[in-house]
Amino acid sequence: MSRIVVLGDLNLDVCGDGVSDPRPGYEVRGSVRANAGGSAGTFARVAAGLGADVTFFGAVGRDIVGDLLERSLVAAGAEAHLARGASPSGAVVAVRRGNERSMICSRGANDDLDAGWVADGWPPSVDHLHVSGYSFLAEGPRAAARKGIALAGGCGASVSLNLPPANLLAAFGVDRFRPFLQGVDWLFANQGEGELLAGTPATDDTVRVLARQYEAGALTLGAQGAIAWRDGRVDRRGPEAVLDVNPTGAGDAYAAGFVVALLGGGALGAVHRAASRAAFDYLCLRGA
Repeated sequence: MSRIVVLGDLNLDVCGDGVSDPRPGYEVRGSVRANAGGSAGTFARVAAGLGADVTFFGAVGRDIVGDLLERSLVAAGAEAHLARGASPSGAVVAVRRGNERSMICSRGANDDLDAGWVADGWPPSVDHLHVSGYSFLAEGPRAAARKGIALAGGCGASVSLNLPPANLLAAFGVDRFRPFLQGVDWLFANQGEGELLAGTPATDDTVRVLARQYEAGALTLGAQGAIAWRDGRVDRRGPEAVLDVNPTGAGDAYAAGFVVALLGGGALGAVHRAASRAAFDYLCLRGA
């Protein structure tokens, strides 16, 4: 069993499917679901569900949402190492209209994570560290993420990272963000994020650039599936199925399936299939 440390954001996700924009003072009917989320939190829960030994480092508030988020990790089989402070727990509202999705994010306690919390609770044996790219966008979690990467390097563990959304990455500055990727072995991005980081306007060129820089990883393409790579080899795969559900968290579930399968010694094709299946199963569960 692989020992994985996951570091990053933990949020309450409120996902809605709206048929129209409500007029001021009006109410419209739609589908609304609340789930335990967060990029790193989703990765941790899915990885633990796939049999990995997972320790999660994050921060939540001393509130009912923090209680729910902690229980969600424990119920999935992960060890929750959570700092709890005065800030409210993080929350995201994701609204889908057709094929488009907009998100409102309150980072809250996520930005209170610090390096000391990670150093004090670091496990004695670690095979892999996964970091949410959101962590590098604020000072406290940035120091925590850098500490985690340094500790992983010191014990010979591999490191993976999911990039933050393209608009946030652009606002932060790609050149400013790129040095934080030192020490990252496996990279996961969607099409817009990958093209922005690679500086290329075409998908195939993006994969070639990223595959030269990172040992393994994938570019997820939504309804078109994903392109995965490892040690210069590339594998293209369509989705298990196209589901009419809110896609929030699918990329994180994909990354978890990929990492667990790769740590288990799988070949690229098998790893990619496992990742795609993990994303599909996650969306089926969310849409149930």
